[in-house]
Amino acid sequence: FFYLQERRKAEHSPGIQSIVSFGEQIAVIEPEAIASLQKTAGEDEIVTIDPAIQVGQSVQITEGPFQGIEALVTQLLPAKERIRVLLEFLGRPVETELRIPGVISLERARANVRI
Repeated sequence: FFYLQERRKAEHSPGIQSIVSFGEQIAVIEPEAIASLQKTAGEDEIVTIDPAIQVGQSVQITEGPFQGIEALVTQLLPAKERIRVLLEFLGRPVETELRIPGVISLERARANVRI
């Protein structure tokens, strides 16, 4: 994407309100971040956020260093849009905070597995 050449086309694309900038400086997304988003979205280019996460529910972590690990939700922190989860790490139980969009219910994770 070359901003000066493609700016008008990008700004007038469906669903685009504006290009993110900080003053006159256009925000730049690192290629690694884009690759991570593409990996999460998969071939369907869809990322599902589970709005119905509840305390006591088993979830699968979908981002960050614990990606792929199953955990148990111990607390909802709605003001921060985060949850506390209990997971096993290096053979020990560990409690940590995660972003709600960074987890998916275990049922949904298993249903999305492609064979």
